[in-house]
Amino acid sequence: MAEVEKSIYGRKVFFVNPSTSFEASVIGRLRLMEYEVYAIEDYRKVKPLLRKNADSICFFLIESQLSLKGWHNFIKSFEEEGVFSPLDIGILIPVLPDDKQSNFLAELQYDAGLIKLNQDQESMFHEIVKALDAKNAKGMRKYVRANCLNDSQADLLWLKDNKMFKLKIIDISSVGIAAKLSNGQANAVFINQIIENVTLNLKNVQTSVDIKISAIKAAGDFLLVVIMFNTSTSPEAINNIRGYIANNLQESLRSSLRSIDLDRIDYEKL
Repeated sequence: MAEVEKSIYGRKVFFVNPSTSFEASVIGRLRLMEYEVYAIEDYRKVKPLLRKNADSICFFLIESQLSLKGWHNFIKSFEEEGVFSPLDIGILIPVLPDDKQSNFLAELQYDAGLIKLNQDQESMFHEIVKALDAKNAKGMRKYVRANCLNDSQADLLWLKDNKMFKLKIIDISSVGIAAKLSNGQANAVFINQIIENVTLNLKNVQTSVDIKISAIKAAGDFLLVVIMFNTSTSPEAINNIRGYIANNLQESLRSSLRSIDLDRIDYEKL
């Protein structure tokens, strides 16, 4: 549907009706590769959500919840609302007899590709990555970022001269952090300072990281500190951070879905 344009921030990627194994083997890997990926379990919540995120890429897994006819009607119905014109749709489909596949695909638009679910897992994964790159999923953004302001368990802590310093994290990516430091603790940091063995606390999971202070800016009643993870930080720590970011974003989606009204159209009868 959408014309592919270079975006600074990239595009959200949704997988509708993924199995548990698909989430672990495909979605998890895509998140490690810095795609902004979400899972939606209930197809009835897809349209209300995508009306607010129309410039996205959405893959439908045709395995359960609806019959082939129901899925066909559901996907076809996106063409009836102009709000979805920026949306790119991909379909992941099991192996079907030629006639059934032809009937299912008749008149459907799937600009993000048609991918077979039953093929070799690596081949399927690479097809998905190829489709995402063709649709500019990452844009010019290299790293996915999560907002931590509403997370009471997201901070950095370290000791200096027997004094504990604590920075509240504003947001985080796998390469760095923006954090708040009180004006009263301004002497705790300086630009280009390297601090080793800092405790990164995310949801009560503590990880040791090495950091470098990249910038310090006055922001009213606090200092905004821009922090980069040093190259000496372990790959395990970086993967823990990526896992937190993925969980943070997915939980934000779940929270928004709780207040969304279900799509009540019976797509089996259209």
